[in-house]
Amino acid sequence: MSKKLKLTAREWTEFQFKDVFHIVDGYYNKKPPMEENGTLPFLGATRYNNGVTGMTSKDSVRVHDKVGGNSMNDVDKRFYAGGCIAITNNGSVGHAYYQASEFTCSHDITVVYLKDQVMTKELATFLIPSIQKAGESFAYAKKWRPIRMRRSKLMLPIQANGMPDWTFMETYIRQVEDELLSEVCPKLEAQLLDHIINLGALEDREWIEFQFKDVFTRIQRGKRLKKDDHIEGTIPYISSTATNNGIDGFVGNKERVRIFSNCISLANSGSVGSAFFQEFEFVASDHVTSLQKEGIDEYAYLFMLPIISRLSEKYSFNREINDLRISRERLMLPIQTDGTPDWEFMSAFMKKVEQDTLSGALHYFKLKKCEQMLTGGGKMKPFFMEDILHIANGVRLTKADMAIGNRPFVGASEVCNGITEFVDNTNASINKEILGVNYNGSVGFSFYHPYEALFSDDVKRVRWKNENANNKYTLLYLSTAIAQQRSKYAYGYKFNAQRMKRQIIMLPSQADGIPDYAYMEQTMRVMEYDVLKTYLNSINV
Repeated sequence: MSKKLKLTAREWTEFQFKDVFHIVDGYYNKKPPMEENGTLPFLGATRYNNGVTGMTSKDSVRVHDKVGGNSMNDVDKRFYAGGCIAITNNGSVGHAYYQASEFTCSHDITVVYLKDQVMTKELATFLIPSIQKAGESFAYAKKWRPIRMRRSKLMLPIQANGMPDWTFMETYIRQVEDELLSEVCPKLEAQLLDHIINLGALEDREWIEFQFKDVFTRIQRGKRLKKDDHIEGTIPYISSTATNNGIDGFVGNKERVRIFSNCISLANSGSVGSAFFQEFEFVASDHVTSLQKEGIDEYAYLFMLPIISRLSEKYSFNREINDLRISRERLMLPIQTDGTPDWEFMSAFMKKVEQDTLSGALHYFKLKKCEQMLTGGGKMKPFFMEDILHIANGVRLTKADMAIGNRPFVGASEVCNGITEFVDNTNASINKEILGVNYNGSVGFSFYHPYEALFSDDVKRVRWKNENANNKYTLLYLSTAIAQQRSKYAYGYKFNAQRMKRQIIMLPSQADGIPDYAYMEQTMRVMEYDVLKTYLNSINV
């Protein structure tokens, strides 16, 4: 395992922008025509959407000059190669975005390329916080035009020769990304498996609930090993961390410790419920319990991981799971005809997951959904919102009355999932697992909020009247149905409570005329599956 890089372990020096960057002025005073099917990003003075305010085409840019006329003069200045950072010098001053591919932009953008180095995504990620820090002294009344930017300064880590240490910066960002991915990927993979289960891949199996003590042949807690007693070595030390497969370091201790292998490590305190398969030999801390089952392979263990990890929903950070509690915990497993766990099936199923044959299975489920639609499942029907939804008001909370805190405050915004502030206030609008629907401002935008949040008086709180139907997927489907009505409302025509109640939306319905919640859920699960699978494939290339 390579040594962890630290920012504080490097020497840093101040550089002027002109010494580090090749600085290029933006171009357009008047935006060229935007095109619905355009492929060339146009960047403007915004803090959203990676700076992109519209899409145009190369043909359009070639014929429209900076003031909107038809001219081919200085056409070469209208296109900017990727591998750079675009910085807003006016409007949302100081916001900076990495641009990987070719684009065009307004004169409110300054484009910077590294002088002696290719600008990779990792280098841009490292540089952007320093660039934005340098831009904090500028605002609408004090534009950060290129002449000022050239004299601006930023701090960078350096090599022994005093030059920027680009290798360190790239390696550091990759390290940070790897740490984040080690935490996120297991959760996404577990979510992926959950979709497969819910989409029907395991629906022909009979499942039974088992106590842990009836599944595992050995349930044993690790042994306390104080930090001062750690001996330097190469044996993984597994503790209660939720990242890096549970590895908290490497030790050489072999006496007065508990060593396990080929088992599941389960965090019994700290990040309670974090579970990982450990193929190798490791030393277990007293914050970890080893779960072993004789006669099964790693794939059967992997099958159980997302099921076991759900213990984290039951136990809080401060509620420890002792061995007795663990032995009495329960998990659902597919069974054979004799009622015993079907380890062979579990192993075979996970091998298919690993071999990426689930794409074919997903295609089958999509065809199955199409068949349902042809035979009546998922038939669309109009519904008045008031007939199927609870619609509740938000509560007015002025800026002056806001106390800074950690609770999301949802306003009439179309970005950041509708969150405009984080507050410490509480009022009657506090809610979770709900849609926030804007009836003012960015009218018709709606976002799902699984967390506890406050809602402004410009936002309606919306849930299904059928409480059993309320979940992430049905509410996300509902959000898209509401969004279809967005075009009829604008800032001067509010989507107020009365109009919202009488608004008609199209939803899939069952034969008896009620909304087909199961169809909505599975439709959104298939969509999320596609996104998760594509993302996980992209980072595992």
